[in-house]
Parts: sequence; structure tokens; C-alpha cells
Amino acid sequence: MRPATRSFAAVRFGAASAAIALTLSTAVCAATVAGTSAQFAWPGSFVVLGDGYPHAGDACRRLGESAATANYLDHMAMLVGCPGPANSAAARAILKQRRARVVGAADGVTLISISTEGGAAAQRNKLAPRDQSPFTSTGTLPCERGGGQTKTMCKFGIVRHDDHSATLLVYWLDGTTRAILFGANGRVIGTAASANAQPMPGNTLTQKNAGVNLISIGNERYAVEDKVLSGN
Repeated sequence: MRPATRSFAAVRFGAASAAIALTLSTAVCAATVAGTSAQFAWPGSFVVLGDGYPHAGDACRRLGESAATANYLDHMAMLVGCPGPANSAAARAILKQRRARVVGAADGVTLISISTEGGAAAQRNKLAPRDQSPFTSTGTLPCERGGGQTKTMCKFGIVRHDDHSATLLVYWLDGTTRAILFGANGRVIGTAASANAQPMPGNTLTQKNAGVNLISIGNERYAVEDKVLSGN
């Protein structure tokens, strides 16, 4: 019986060793994947917003306006970049779970446009009466252009999105408009000539003074209070 006992013990020892080896191998692989994500250096061609999307620490990032993203920005969508190809795990997770589509790639980053009209706000608008404003709120704000030759109060409408970003549409008295896109942190991430126009890079400068965002777009000037963006 002794030889059989030793054989049984050897089998048990071998199984335990295999299990330990498998556990260590899995841990090493996971660490390697995590290390690869952490080592990705975002190119200077992108304006990276936040420290992860959709959650802090995730590999993907929201992207603001730059020469590399100008052709992909949309006032009714957010632009997200994921390191690697479109079939990477991070990109596939976003494409599967959200109203998203791949719109391009640049400098080793897959660019994904995610509609902001698929959330609760869009559902409320869909169920609202036809004569109800599409804006979250409306009002007036100080505006000027032509080097100060035209100073007035412009009407505006703002749409606050579920991710805390916002789209502000300003109406000039002559019928022209200006769309200004804000990120979740209140920074300007894009501008366009109208709500339906493609956001384009431009000569945009912003300053903040006592809770007022002073925004210069070419020869246009706008004063947008923080409470207009937040609703508070």
C-alpha cells in the first residue's frame, strides 16, 4: 500500500503546483496588460480631457479641439480617443455599450464619436410637446464684435448634456449665430458658426473673472457666467 500512497501524494502535489503556476501566469499577464495601458503616452497633437473615459483610470480619453480632431468634432456628440486599433478591448467596450461609432484614427489613437442625444435628456425632448424649446434654458448675455463697434445683449439657448458638457448657441441681431462647445470642466473645446455646422479650430481665447467666462473668437467677444453652464 505504501507505493500507492506515495503515488497519490505525488499526484496531489503536482496538481497543486499546476494550480499555483496557472495563478501566477494569470497575474503576470494581467500586470503586463495594465502596464501596457499605463505606458501609453498621449501625442501632443491631441487635447486630452480628464483622466479616463468612461471612468477615471480607463485607457480612453475625451478629446477637445485640435488640428487632429477638428474634422471629427460635432456639437451633438463627444469625441473619445482610445489607444490602439478599433478592435482593442477598450474601443470595443465603448462601441458595444454606447451610441458610438469609429470616425477615424490618428497617431496611434482610434477616434470614436459618441452621440450625446441618446440619454435621458433626449428622451425628455422626444416626449415633450412640439412647441417646447429644445434648450435646457435660454436667456441673454453680453456680446460684441468688430473690435467693439457692436456691443449688445445677445439671446442664447443652452443644452446641458448628461455628461456635464454643454452646447451654447448665441443669436446675433442680424440673424447670424455662434455655437460654443464646453467640456464637463467648463472649458471651451470647440466652436462653430451654427448649431448644425462642423466645429472648426479657430482663434479662440478664454479668461475667467469673478465667475464669468470671457470668450474671444476672432473679433467676437462673449461673457458667459458659470451659472449659465451649470444651471445653478
